[in-house]
Amino acid sequence: MMTTDLGTGLARRGFLAATALLAGAAALPRPLLALTVPQAQAFVGSISGELDRLVNSGRSGSQLYSQFEQILARYADMPVVGASVLGPPWRSATSAQKSAFISTFQSYLARKYGRQFEEYRNARIQVTGGKDAGRAGVLINTTVVRPGRENIGVDWQISDRSGSAKAVNLIIEGVSLLATERAEIGAILDSQGGSIDKLIAELRRRS
Repeated sequence: MMTTDLGTGLARRGFLAATALLAGAAALPRPLLALTVPQAQAFVGSISGELDRLVNSGRSGSQLYSQFEQILARYADMPVVGASVLGPPWRSATSAQKSAFISTFQSYLARKYGRQFEEYRNARIQVTGGKDAGRAGVLINTTVVRPGRENIGVDWQISDRSGSAKAVNLIIEGVSLLATERAEIGAILDSQGGSIDKLIAELRRRS
């Protein structure tokens, strides 16, 4: 069993976001690369290590959010996540709108979930298993152990479709983060009259 100390803000329905982050991503084609379960487990360990260093760095506020956003950029496949979260409107968006949405959504996630980091100090991640999920990539099973509090089951969906291992979703206690964000972003888009530009502006306001 792999154990990684983690003082991070894994919320029941949120965290990486950066990652990103299953159903929509699984529907996309996967290149014939050779991502293995051990490689994906090591990848999750790397993410956990960076998060652990971040939450114990003493950073807070904008410094913490900025560092978390950099972690999202390195480890989450934000183009895949962004396309899945935005849904059908992605297909009609211009290249400039897609780029702006990905960048703004990444910042939005960093602030939204970065605010919760304090709640999970001294937590650690235990890697408990993993399996090849075919076109969906590799699914790594973990448990977030929180001293004196209820443990949380988190499954990480890791894909190499971009050419290297990236996180595309988290399933927290059976709830897909990707699906949760898709519903929330869809509601914001509806409130902005279906305008992608107004959606981006609103996400910037919330970031």
